[in-house]
Amino acid sequence: MKEMFLPSTIAKLLGNQTFRADSIGMSSAGVFIYDNAVLKVQHVSNETTNEQLMLKFLSERKLAPDVIVHEVVDNTDFILMDKCKGKMLCDRELMNNPSKLMEIASGVLRKLWSIDIASCPVDMSLKYKLKLAEYNVTHNLVALDNVDPSTFGASGRFQDPYHLLKWLVDNQPREELVVTHGDFCLPNVFFDGVSAKVIDVGRGGVADKYQDVALLYRSLRDNLRGCYGGEYLGELDDQMFFSVLGITPDWDKIDYYILLDELF
Repeated sequence: MKEMFLPSTIAKLLGNQTFRADSIGMSSAGVFIYDNAVLKVQHVSNETTNEQLMLKFLSERKLAPDVIVHEVVDNTDFILMDKCKGKMLCDRELMNNPSKLMEIASGVLRKLWSIDIASCPVDMSLKYKLKLAEYNVTHNLVALDNVDPSTFGASGRFQDPYHLLKWLVDNQPREELVVTHGDFCLPNVFFDGVSAKVIDVGRGGVADKYQDVALLYRSLRDNLRGCYGGEYLGELDDQMFFSVLGITPDWDKIDYYILLDELF
């Protein structure tokens, strides 16, 4: 593997340790897994700034790994953090037991939702999130090869990202604000048999609780269907999903927040 540049502080800590590159997930960041640490390398952005704030905020509450070193060099962000113990929620053993998986996921969400939003350092409510979405659309940053086929195009619901953005602005739902993860998908939650921790929190902050409910619903549904290269394991039991979460489904909000995520 090609040798990569590391800031001197991080290089000294890692020494001659070997690593493997993570291939799971949709992030454009480089993620390198060492024995007891994980190094995340990405271009500096609003998301990397938010990630630093949210990692510190959530690690203090035992919900995210501790940051060992954070460095920015030549517009590149380097985060060296503790390695989460356990398995991702998309692990086959957990996927074969969706009700257990949901108990774990709902436990994390309840802890997030119980935090006083006034203490959270990041605002991800719709007023701000839609500005970020507008930036992505106007700067051609929407990954059109990574969206649901039914979203855009001749047979899609929307002509293009501009059309979707206008619909999102015109149809904003009333928000029930809580502390959210922001990208609450199965690969972003680790469980060690006792407790769970989250990673990739750059889109986290104060937002509607359905930001997390919607993306968890999509992630579990699609993973069960084998959409990410796995085998088909069945259909998601909607009643079980919402029963474990303890909420009545708002399908309009689920649709809204899944569509909003298409612009990120």
